[in-house]
Amino acid sequence: MFRVIIVDDEPLVRIALRELIAWEEHNCEVIAEAADGEEALRLVQQGDGVDLIVMDIHMPTMDGITCLEELQKLALQQKPLIIVLSAYSEYDYVRKAFLLGAVDYIVKTHMDAEPMNAVIRGAVAQLVERMQQVEMVQREQLAQRQKLRETGLISLLKGMDASSFIDAMSEKQEWTGSDMSEQVLACILVDDTNESQAIELPDDQTARYTLHMIRQAMEGSFADMAVLSMREGEVALLLFIQRYSSKGQLSVRNQVSEGMDRIVSHLKQYVNLSVSIGVSDLTHNWEGWYDAYQQAYQLASMRYFAKEGRVFYPEHATSTYQLEVTSVEQWDRKELLRRLEAGEPWQEELSKGFRYWNTLKTKSVMDIQKMYQSFLWELGALLHARNLDWQDVLGQEGPPYERLPRMHRMADVHEWLNGLVSSLAFQLDPRRLAVQLTPRLVDKAKTYIDLHYNEPISLSSVCEWVGVSESHLSKQFTKETGENFIAYVTNIRIQKAIHMMWGGMKLFEIAEKVGYPNQGHFSRMFKKVTGRTPQQYREDCRL
Repeated sequence: MFRVIIVDDEPLVRIALRELIAWEEHNCEVIAEAADGEEALRLVQQGDGVDLIVMDIHMPTMDGITCLEELQKLALQQKPLIIVLSAYSEYDYVRKAFLLGAVDYIVKTHMDAEPMNAVIRGAVAQLVERMQQVEMVQREQLAQRQKLRETGLISLLKGMDASSFIDAMSEKQEWTGSDMSEQVLACILVDDTNESQAIELPDDQTARYTLHMIRQAMEGSFADMAVLSMREGEVALLLFIQRYSSKGQLSVRNQVSEGMDRIVSHLKQYVNLSVSIGVSDLTHNWEGWYDAYQQAYQLASMRYFAKEGRVFYPEHATSTYQLEVTSVEQWDRKELLRRLEAGEPWQEELSKGFRYWNTLKTKSVMDIQKMYQSFLWELGALLHARNLDWQDVLGQEGPPYERLPRMHRMADVHEWLNGLVSSLAFQLDPRRLAVQLTPRLVDKAKTYIDLHYNEPISLSSVCEWVGVSESHLSKQFTKETGENFIAYVTNIRIQKAIHMMWGGMKLFEIAEKVGYPNQGHFSRMFKKVTGRTPQQYREDCRL
């Protein structure tokens, strides 16, 4: 409720103001009364905040105008609204009161309930509006502080210049937690998935929803935290833990573990996102946050060797998920490349490579990806030596070097590489290349006909030149061209004859040039193909 003081030297006026104005209906409470301006000032200075003062202008000791002047001098966080009481003859004083900040007035000689309540209702409306503005400013200031905090933390965790943030931290201790707290850094990496999302959201909205779900999963356990979007698919989580908690370190670890499991579960259940999380050791102040986040990021990167949706803690770096090099020998890729080039079985050699790569879990993901990149370059060199490129293998997918960095699990990389090498082996198969480079049987026969159509030509002569039996060539010819050998030769000769008719050659000369020394036979074949005699065809073309 709004807090009200009534100031008047006449007790009856104060009683009238209390009784005639429906204070509770206006969400107001009269907390005190005063007989003069001095007493009113003391109440304002000593109280817990006054929202509204209804004050007479003429009073002994200190009048209303002087009190208004003194109120203006006070360093109050929020000055009260002033309604002055006046007589008809005091309008000059009322105007002066307005200049000093009064918002309305009540005429003492007409203190009726309805007009007085209307004045109070107007003042309360101003108080509500002012309160809303204050709340809005406070929300904006809070949002600005939060944005500044997030920007500074992101810069700090990325190893960028965060000097302005560090300077601000010395002034705003709430940004770094209390001296009684320790901190845990977590890195949350969103895993790629081929499954459709349970909720269809734009990319930017999915990112905001992800941050909200992470914050919601942890709010029940940690009062102070920061959830930071580091880059696409990567979120940093900073948790503040009471250093001398009665729960003990084991309970703190259980609390962190339960929260991380909730993040994994909630994101999978509500957004169908799989995430992997790395959790750092405890750190004691902001100076250790960068190193702690690097530790968390390296732990989260261990998803490369594990199944989806896992949480990794510092002990995992030296135990369960760090596989020591076994007796598997160093893999020599030369034998696989030789087999691919020669068209020999290659699957076992590639399996040797997969077994070798599986022993490299002590190396960084970046180092392993460089090894994969080197392997892809060597495969690309094999293609180049055969005048091929990756588009022949992958179609429109683009070079494999672009896809590899987007794959976050070794098992997925190996499955993809197996399919890639299989497609590449097909393209490099010497037998397939030999068939492609050798002219096809029917194409060779067509070439012979195109060169010798003006000569006596027969199926046997073509078969002798091609080097196959007449029955085999006849079947293949009909199968691939849709017509038999004789019909194909006849059509070629007539097409050549039609082309020659546009010149000035005589018809018997044309007949001889297309392999028909007998003009009558030429005319019959021409009409059989075109439906007209050579002479009719030429005349029709001249029309």
